[in-house]
Amino acid sequence: MATRDAVAVAGPTGDRMGEIHGRTFSGFRLGSLELKNRIVMAPLTRQMAEADGTPNDEMVAYYARRARGGVGLIITEGTFENDELGCVAYLNQPGIATPRHVAGWRKVVEAVHALKVPILLQLMHGGRVSDPRCLHAGEQPVSASSTQSPGWVLYTDNDDEKHDRGIPGDWPKVTFPPARAMTAAEIERAADGFAEGAARAVEAGFDGVEIHGANGYLLYQFIHPKTNQRTDAYGGSPENNVRFARLACRRVREAIGPDKVITLRLSQDGVDDFVGAWPGGVAYARAIGKALADCDADALHWSSFAWSQNRDEADPTPMPKALREASGKPVIVNGGIADGKDAEEALATGAGDLVAVGRPLFAQPDWPHIIRSGEAYEWAPFTRKYVIRPPYDYTNGYPVALPEVDWNPDFINTRRQPGWMD
Repeated sequence: MATRDAVAVAGPTGDRMGEIHGRTFSGFRLGSLELKNRIVMAPLTRQMAEADGTPNDEMVAYYARRARGGVGLIITEGTFENDELGCVAYLNQPGIATPRHVAGWRKVVEAVHALKVPILLQLMHGGRVSDPRCLHAGEQPVSASSTQSPGWVLYTDNDDEKHDRGIPGDWPKVTFPPARAMTAAEIERAADGFAEGAARAVEAGFDGVEIHGANGYLLYQFIHPKTNQRTDAYGGSPENNVRFARLACRRVREAIGPDKVITLRLSQDGVDDFVGAWPGGVAYARAIGKALADCDADALHWSSFAWSQNRDEADPTPMPKALREASGKPVIVNGGIADGKDAEEALATGAGDLVAVGRPLFAQPDWPHIIRSGEAYEWAPFTRKYVIRPPYDYTNGYPVALPEVDWNPDFINTRRQPGWMD
């Protein structure tokens, strides 16, 4: 497995300003939402919630600062919807499973809405790549099939990360245990879990949710033929591989009604497979798009390191464009968008309707305002220190200390005893 540094997409550097033609800053209607521009803050994993998953004032200040920076829409970091079937993926991951979680997220939503920016909550289930320290004692992770991820837990293999998070001592790689195949009843229950989390998100004030079907997590494990070896109704064809994702979208729609937005995130690669590719390439993407054409999602969200690099030698069509054409749905394009010229290109070529910007917004929360000015700008290169200590909006909170973390590598499930979220 490649190191994180080797595969990371660099943040914007140098003077790459191009002419801005106006698509990026034109309005767009996404479901019931009228967006002021086409720039979306991408979901960005940070692991900065309290130990029980409660969003804190640090997160209020973090999200509000990006809303103030001029984005048209925010999608939050991946959030666990319950504490069942190994759903929790990361230590210090935020949740939407308890009244305390709802109350914490409500403060985030209110701060973002005060700046007139809509916000979606991303719902995710870790599946086979859930941190084993997040499993209950004796619990086995679940997946589409009985497989084992060859990767290891993110953000524990880098000395700089350890330093920034205040983690002392040696820190060995934490690998993933073997996963077992989900039963049909467990798939139904997990879909209901997405719906229950979505209902709580609406209770917290969110404008909708994103269902995470990308980047190696549970729904990705069903969609990707490499990890889905099933021979039942949930595997064996593109239509069957997305059946779980369609079910989750349907249950969520039933739970939150017609006026809240649902997006579905897709990718070829994952946190444990940075060069992953769909067998069949663009043809598989078109089959996936066709199978999702009548699903309950308002838009699809393509996640990649570079949106135009499809890893298909036989067909140069960008994957998001293939999905957009086949599904007839709006598409959010993510990956390799570092400045205004990149955003305009993704929109002008028909690859997507919206652009999701990730790493630049960690360090440059005013990225939308900067690119709109047309002025040359000396971009601060991205480093992971901005994940832990990004610029904040101090009108909403003054984070004087980070959450206390106990990321014991010995797999002692002290945090996961009964009542850990009480």
